[in-house]
Amino acid sequence: KMMSLILCAVYLSVTCLLHVQAQNGGDHEKFTEELFMKETPSGHVYSHFQFTTRWDSDIRRRDNSREHYNLFPRSVGDIVAAYGVQELSLSLTQGLWRYEKWGYPINSAPPGAQVIARFQSSVPDVDKAWEGLTSALAGLLCSSLNNLGRTESIQPEYSFANQGVTGPDSLGTNRTYLRYGILPRENLCTENLTPWKKLLPCKNKRGLAVLLSSGHIQKYSVYFSLGLDLKPVCYSTGEEGGGCTSPGVELVQSVSVVIDPVIINKQADNTDWNVKRMFGIGVTPACPLAHTSTIFIDTTDSTYVLDPPPNEYLYYGAGMPRKLAVYDVKIFTEHGITDITAKHPKSHIYGIVRAPPVLFNRHVVGTGQERGGIVATIKNSCTTGITVAYLELIPWYLRVYLHTLKIETDGVPVKPINTVYRPGRDRERPYHLELVLKLAARSTTTIRIDMEYSILRWTEYPPDANHGLYVGAAVLTTRLPVDGKANATVLAAEDSSLSHLFWGNVATDPVLKIYSETLLITVPTPDFSMPYNVICLACTIAALAFGPIHNMTTKKLVLVSPDQEEKSLLGKIIACVLSCLPTLAARKKKQEPEQTSDEDKGNEENSEESNTPTQSEDTNNS
Repeated sequence: KMMSLILCAVYLSVTCLLHVQAQNGGDHEKFTEELFMKETPSGHVYSHFQFTTRWDSDIRRRDNSREHYNLFPRSVGDIVAAYGVQELSLSLTQGLWRYEKWGYPINSAPPGAQVIARFQSSVPDVDKAWEGLTSALAGLLCSSLNNLGRTESIQPEYSFANQGVTGPDSLGTNRTYLRYGILPRENLCTENLTPWKKLLPCKNKRGLAVLLSSGHIQKYSVYFSLGLDLKPVCYSTGEEGGGCTSPGVELVQSVSVVIDPVIINKQADNTDWNVKRMFGIGVTPACPLAHTSTIFIDTTDSTYVLDPPPNEYLYYGAGMPRKLAVYDVKIFTEHGITDITAKHPKSHIYGIVRAPPVLFNRHVVGTGQERGGIVATIKNSCTTGITVAYLELIPWYLRVYLHTLKIETDGVPVKPINTVYRPGRDRERPYHLELVLKLAARSTTTIRIDMEYSILRWTEYPPDANHGLYVGAAVLTTRLPVDGKANATVLAAEDSSLSHLFWGNVATDPVLKIYSETLLITVPTPDFSMPYNVICLACTIAALAFGPIHNMTTKKLVLVSPDQEEKSLLGKIIACVLSCLPTLAARKKKQEPEQTSDEDKGNEENSEESNTPTQSEDTNNS
């Protein structure tokens, strides 16, 4: 009993110490959990979970000095230190984000898997570090990121600028240390979400992470994306606006989910929604290690009523500010698990959905399995012109011809400002096309390039070769003008938390990344049934020939008398049956005379009985 009391006291003291450190910013670490919810113009509910961990540890440390971890996940810290990572952005996505119906998300991501990594300038071999990093991330999240080799990655020139702080000491902006890769066929499953949640300080036991139930999300969501972003941040700067003297690191774990209330309610005219029905459980108590735990619900131009009402309302933005309902989870869940419900007073009818200012689409043209092309369409609805960077990563087996590149704006040919084209090499590197364009106001620009489909080796086709091969999404990077800022929620560079953005009303740089659709290409496919038939025929012939040849070469013919012959099981059964047949025949012969004598006796008795009444009749007559 004394030992158990001592252990209980130690456990309580350690728990209290960790809680006090988390509340007071102990060890210069801070963890925040936030949830942003918004009803899109099409009636879908967009939920963005964000978990931010900040640590004042220098990301440039690659020795054993970073040994004590409190809130920051050690597995991520070891990977960053082992491969000299400066910035990292990873996403696993299931589904396609509908920009024309849902607007712009907080974090854009293409279908499949995407990894963007920037290495420190002290890394000697970037390609080797990239291969090691993708393999480590594949083991961390139980995914196939290790397939992002040199044939699936490129070095962008104008896309994916620095997200974190830069400086002269290994925190540079040199593009030769930047790598980008995409796997369009990678799926997002429970096996990816479970290890991702284990990176959180409270795992999935407490806080907003309890809402991330894979069963409900996989069943009801039409879009599901998981993200992991890491970048260096600055804690203090030098005198007179000098460089960063105390850099730290910021890790942002995010999950974006889009759910249709009509599917959950199973009624076409019922668009009400609540947290419990969407995620399987209500809002649980906050994580005790979280500095803040907040839920933001965008109620701008909304027609529903929140029950229970929020703690307060917040107005964000200039001009026509957005109205946000704020729930402090630590106060909201004082009495246990609580639900949040949005009810419409009457049936809501959705009209024409207004598209965002910049849209980007892409499709395949051409017929047959020999030649084709890719056409990208960029629509600018802004009142001013914008500059965009268009990035295309095309697999090596699609031979792209640069002389077929055509760029037109409303039917008028346009010359790009800058062009980067790196031709692919078979089984070594993909094709890299990057364009910098100036788009006129209220215009539509089309980009077309032709290509030839090559025949692969029969071992290079996927198991479902007739289904086709996928081409990853293209990326469009642009800066929104003043009249388009209200359509996007862009996080601040110095602090990625939503609380810093909304409560501080921070003016951010509205740089967006817009991803296109994933393409499905039908390449020339051989008749895989013919090798199968040949293999079956060859194996059958080999099996039939092997038995006789093996018997002839390994067995000897020896004369054996019938008595010494070793009989098989079937032979033994037949011999036993044959030995029993004479006995049965003898028994049958013995039974036949007995039956004959019995029959004679019976006939005599019958004759005597028949004669007896005849004599009595004669006596009576006489």
